[in-house]
Amino acid sequence: MRRPIGWLSFVNNIPLKWKFTLIYLLCVLVPILSINVLFFQQMSKNVQSREQVNLQMTIERTAKKIMDMIDGGVTLSHSVATDRTLYEMLDKDYADIVDYYERFNEVLTGKMRPFMSAYTYVENISVYTTNPTIVTGSNYFYLDQTAKQTPWYDRISKSPSAVEVIIYSDIDPINVKQNKQYFSIVRKLNEYPLYGRYPKYLRIDLKASSFDEILAEEKSYMAISMLDPNNRVMFPSSQYMKTTEPAGDGDDELLFRSPLGNPSYIHNWTLAGVADAHRFQTAFQSSKQFIWMLAIISTLLPTSLIFVMLRSYNYRIRRLARHMDKATNEKFDLIELREGKDEIGGLIRSYNRMAAQIESLINDVYKLEIQQKDMQLERIRAEMKLLQSQVNPHFLFNTLNALLVVSVKNGYTEVSTIIRNLSQLLRRMLSWSDGPVTLQDELHFTEMYLTIEKFRFADRFDYVLDIDEAAANCLVPKMCIQPLVENACKHGLQAVKGQRCIRIEAKRGDTYLHVQVQDNGKGMEEGRLKEIRSMMNGSLDSDENVGMRNVYKRLRLQYGERVDFEIDSRPDEGTRIGFRIPALSEDEGRKRNVFGAAGG
Repeated sequence: MRRPIGWLSFVNNIPLKWKFTLIYLLCVLVPILSINVLFFQQMSKNVQSREQVNLQMTIERTAKKIMDMIDGGVTLSHSVATDRTLYEMLDKDYADIVDYYERFNEVLTGKMRPFMSAYTYVENISVYTTNPTIVTGSNYFYLDQTAKQTPWYDRISKSPSAVEVIIYSDIDPINVKQNKQYFSIVRKLNEYPLYGRYPKYLRIDLKASSFDEILAEEKSYMAISMLDPNNRVMFPSSQYMKTTEPAGDGDDELLFRSPLGNPSYIHNWTLAGVADAHRFQTAFQSSKQFIWMLAIISTLLPTSLIFVMLRSYNYRIRRLARHMDKATNEKFDLIELREGKDEIGGLIRSYNRMAAQIESLINDVYKLEIQQKDMQLERIRAEMKLLQSQVNPHFLFNTLNALLVVSVKNGYTEVSTIIRNLSQLLRRMLSWSDGPVTLQDELHFTEMYLTIEKFRFADRFDYVLDIDEAAANCLVPKMCIQPLVENACKHGLQAVKGQRCIRIEAKRGDTYLHVQVQDNGKGMEEGRLKEIRSMMNGSLDSDENVGMRNVYKRLRLQYGERVDFEIDSRPDEGTRIGFRIPALSEDEGRKRNVFGAAGG
């Protein structure tokens, strides 16, 4: 017997009670307490880090909303800037004001209305041009000296870029005594050089209130401001153009910044947010209470559960050990307790059943099934040998008489083929083996039999072979078609006075081979047909339909449930017998060794 390692031998010598105690202390209690202490020490940093991530996500979410609004305005400016008709109307010299308003009413008046409806955060869309024949009004303005002195024009005229975003203060058109804050997207309209006689500019004013609303949405988390590249507060509007500085050293963790976007027209614009320090303290206190509660529960609950479970294991194992000691002295006392449904309970139940099951284990069910299968196989082989020995005496006698008559009458010239076929038939029957043959070989053997039958009945008998080329190389059990043909000649065609005919068909599908033997004999009544169908699984004690039953049983033995065997007959119309088996070529049959397994 293999001896355990030194330290493992020492562990095996420790009593089970002390093993469970050490497992609890070293694997449960100490790790739980250590984890809770370390978790508590790191909680402050974890809470602060989590809140910083949340607040940073808040300010980034706000930046995305604002950037989506600005990008929408830029997209709108691009849509206007690519309108060729607009360029044509603004670059045209009008004869007088009437001429302009006619074109205005026809083309210009409705161009900006769809944009205003689609972009709700757009306050106004203005198009400026130096064309003196343009009349200022609606969305179109003549760029005079007053307009050229505005901040937006000064910015776009000096900028190398086609698009600029600018926040500035200018006269409120509603109340000229007050200034108004504008957030404008200004664009040079120079997409079509063909219409470039007069400079053109597009100014899209976004609603300042929309920016204030976005910043106010996150007010419960932090106070957020939009800063220009000079750190001046652009929004909220109440703090317009107010310079802000970063927080001091003690408040670095409360200040958050995020770039507003990457496009050149909004480069170096940022969002700055200042969070409330009380928010961090509240989150820390809440987490601290949760940790203490978790530490208490994670210690007491496992301790109680482990105590109950280990006591149950320890008690039943000690009882089982005592009874096993008695079993060594041939005392098989039953363990009388509630064994339970776990593994220990299973061991106790197995021990209690052990003595009663010793005799039953000898008569193993598996061995009985093997014996039954061997007996069934021997019975099938005996039936196959019975079929080999059944050569119809009447068939041989009639054939020999026919050979004799024809030989005397015709000088043996027509007898050679019949004699050759008969000798091959007898040789094949006497040299039986369990190996499979191709369908082509089986049909060749069957056709020799049909040739003899045709010789017997002369012009009153004929046969037809309808064989699919793909089916010719499929493997089939030996003598699976000839017995069906012989059965049709013997029982179906004997009583027919007119023309007798047998038709053999074979077709291959994707996975199955279909074979059918059909005659035009006397057929059967429905009752007789049901009787034959019920006899298919019977024994071969009688000679009735033994060939057909033997074919069916050998197919079932070879292919199991994958065989379909059909018998159909109608009185005075004939009988049709067919079967369907898996289609295997010679290579496939050799790889799967299906017939070899059956033959062995």
